[in-house]
Amino acid sequence: MSDRPLHPDDAILTDYLMGQCDPVQREQIARRLDEDGEFAKRAEKLGGLLKVLDAAEAPEVSELVIARTVEAVSAAARTEALLAREAVVSRPVSRPTFSFKELGAMAALLFIAATILLPSFQRARQLAVDQACQAQAGQIGVALGQYANANKGELPAMGRTDAAWLVDADGSPVSNSRNLWRLVQDKIAHPQSFQCPAVRKPEFPNVAQMTMLADFPSREFIDYSYHNGVNVGPVRISGEHLGRAAAEMAILADRTPVFPDGRFDPRCLNQSNSPNHGGRGQVVLYLDGHGAWTDHAEVGVDRDNIWLVQGVSHYRGIERPVNATDTFLLPNFLAPQP
Repeated sequence: MSDRPLHPDDAILTDYLMGQCDPVQREQIARRLDEDGEFAKRAEKLGGLLKVLDAAEAPEVSELVIARTVEAVSAAARTEALLAREAVVSRPVSRPTFSFKELGAMAALLFIAATILLPSFQRARQLAVDQACQAQAGQIGVALGQYANANKGELPAMGRTDAAWLVDADGSPVSNSRNLWRLVQDKIAHPQSFQCPAVRKPEFPNVAQMTMLADFPSREFIDYSYHNGVNVGPVRISGEHLGRAAAEMAILADRTPVFPDGRFDPRCLNQSNSPNHGGRGQVVLYLDGHGAWTDHAEVGVDRDNIWLVQGVSHYRGIERPVNATDTFLLPNFLAPQP
């Protein structure tokens, strides 16, 4: 760091640019800016520097740095309090006042504290939401396990080989969410368990009346994609052909980014993360019942992409997994066609 002393005009211009001058000083400086070219150039350089500092994003800092910063501020405050107490003894009591510079220093201190603490608070909130989503996916996993135990070890599926699961497919599409709705019909899971905590959603109406429905009322009430249960047979939770793959085979995750609104868009084929969490990642539920957070899509068996069928790049709504361990999570909901 340079030891060169600051130019006297730097302090004057800094106060001026930060709005810490009284009206008389502002008028004097403004007049000088019009008359003194060098003074105006120095003001322009300082103004540019302040803009850069104002636009800079605060870095993520550790809790240790925050604690030390707060301790330093507290220590400085205690020192100022002691000096002020000693000064009271040697001078008459007067009403405390603050100069523009003192107020500016306090504002700067508050700004520094905010840039340190705010990113940490935002990250803590994101982590809390991600953990809540993971816990909710775990609840769905428990419900799926209960359903399988009551249905010969099979997860809910239609097993219709002639069904289509895309809105723009030939014929009448079938919503894969009907399979998850069976957990609500059987009173194994509450319908709100299928709403991701990261997405603001309306509350369900009368649940007792809704159990008479065949599917979720609309896509606003289900935020999770489920493995293809439309045109394939049901998956068994303890199938011998799976073996150790059960811990790596995804059966449910946050909403798929590949089929927005239940339609195929080739521009979305390279999308890796669910829109539920702003594209940061998704919670994935595996066949063995455990859930995990991931920030990419290749988390299936042998690094399988959980959103796509292996080797397929164009979809009509009739595609199905190429083998027993090929995870293929369908759109969360398809609206009935008129």
